[in-house]
Amino acid sequence: MPGPRNGTRRRSGMLRGALPPAGSMSPSFLFLLLLLLALPARARRERVPGGAQPGAPAPSSSSSSSSSSSATAAAGPSRFPRSRPARRRGRLYCRVGIGFHLQLHPDGRVDGAHDASPLSILEIFAVSQGIVGIRGVFSNKFLAMSKKGKLHASAQFTADCQFRERFQENSYNTYASAVHRSPRSGRQWYVALNKRGKAKRGCSPRARPQHVSTHFLPRFWQPQPPELAFTVTLPEKKLLPPKPKVAPSPPRKNPGPIKYRLKFRFG
Repeated sequence: MPGPRNGTRRRSGMLRGALPPAGSMSPSFLFLLLLLLALPARARRERVPGGAQPGAPAPSSSSSSSSSSSATAAAGPSRFPRSRPARRRGRLYCRVGIGFHLQLHPDGRVDGAHDASPLSILEIFAVSQGIVGIRGVFSNKFLAMSKKGKLHASAQFTADCQFRERFQENSYNTYASAVHRSPRSGRQWYVALNKRGKAKRGCSPRARPQHVSTHFLPRFWQPQPPELAFTVTLPEKKLLPPKPKVAPSPPRKNPGPIKYRLKFRFG
C-alpha cells in the first residue's frame, strides 16, 4: 500500500499532466490549484499530537517532575510556621490533709501551702510526648527530683526536671520522674506532699500513684471572653433660658402694737 507521500506525488503528477499551458490559465483557476496542493500538507500537520513538529521528541516525565520540584523549591519555605508548644499556667492542688498548693521558693525549697500565693503559680510546658516541665513563675525555677528522690527547685532545666504526666480516673494528675526510679523493682518515683504540706521523697513507699499524696488537680487559668459592652445614648436636654434676677423687696417694718379701747355700757 503506498504511503501518503507517494499518493501525493502521483496526484501532483496526474494534475501536471492534465493541466493546460501556463499562458492560458486564468487567475481563479490558479488560486483553486494552490488550494488543492495545500490540503495534503495541512492534513499531515494536524496528525501530529499537540501541534508539535514531526520528528520532535516528546516531553518526558522526568522533565515534568524536575520542573515541579524546581517550582516547589523556588516557592521557598511554607508560609505557616510550626506552632509553639502550649504553655499552661495555673496551680497544682493536692488534696492530701487539708489541701495544699504546690509552690517553688526562690531559695530552692519545695512545699505546699493551703492558701494560694504567688509562689504557687506554676507554668507547665511540654518537652516531648507525655513529658512535661514545671516552672515557678514567681521564683523562675524548675521543679526537679534528685537521684535520691528529693524534690528541689533548680535554676537550670536539666534531665532531673522532666516528669511524666498521667491523667487518673478521678480527674487528678500524677507526675513521675522521667529519669529516676527504683533500681531493683523499677518502680517510678512520684511528686508527693505529706499531710503537713512538706515534700515527700519520691522513693518513699507511700508515694504511689494510688495514694492521694501524689494526686494533683490542675487549676489552670482559662482565658475569659471579652465582655460585650454597649453604650446608651440619652437624649440631650434643652437648656432653658436663665430666669431674670429680681431685686429682693425691702423688708417691711413691723407696725406698733394695736391698742384696744374698752367700751362700757350701763343700763
